[in-house]
Amino acid sequence: MTRPSHVLSASRSHLRWTIGFSSVALILVVLGGVWIRFAASGGPIGADQAWHHFLALHRSQAADTIAFTLNSIGGPLIATILIAVLTVVLLLAKRLWEAAVFAVSAALATAASELLKIVIARPRAVDETIVAHGFSYPSGHTTMAAVAVVATALLVRRWWVWLVGAVWVALMAWSRTYLLVHWLSDTIAGAVLGASVVVIVWCSLCLFLDAPSRARAQQPDRS
Repeated sequence: MTRPSHVLSASRSHLRWTIGFSSVALILVVLGGVWIRFAASGGPIGADQAWHHFLALHRSQAADTIAFTLNSIGGPLIATILIAVLTVVLLLAKRLWEAAVFAVSAALATAASELLKIVIARPRAVDETIVAHGFSYPSGHTTMAAVAVVATALLVRRWWVWLVGAVWVALMAWSRTYLLVHWLSDTIAGAVLGASVVVIVWCSLCLFLDAPSRARAQQPDRS
């Protein structure tokens, strides 16, 4: 498995620093969850309550339709199927790098999200408009949206992909809070979690695949 040409220019020190910053972001997500569980007793923090109250009072048929559609599209079953299909397509096209980034990122982000939900055990709001199972922190829908967007943007490397992706993640986060199944902080944590995992996977694969070539380059010339 070789890296795409646009990845070759990234220096090892840059990749390590990027992994470090992304790891800090993940730590902040965990610490935020710890704060929510022990300091806030699982309740809303910061702007959570104000945003929740605002959305509870401002409803419309159009917004309902958009939110319910995003709820279906971003659900774990659909997201898993889409990631699996995309991974298979990339493998058949012999684009192993892209397939690895998508598959590994999705698996790790899903596992991290579910683990945090269990550990933090944050209850959902009591006035949710749909039935949502499990705990609230972080938002799984927003996590997977961020995974898909950041992985695609890193591989395609077009400015408009970042723009469209940012809008998509923001819409997904809005829909989760509009349906009153997540607090605002849940969606922020999910977006940071998903994006950070992809960046760490991407940079780690760069370092891993670059190691053999560096080892060969450092071998003494025996000719």
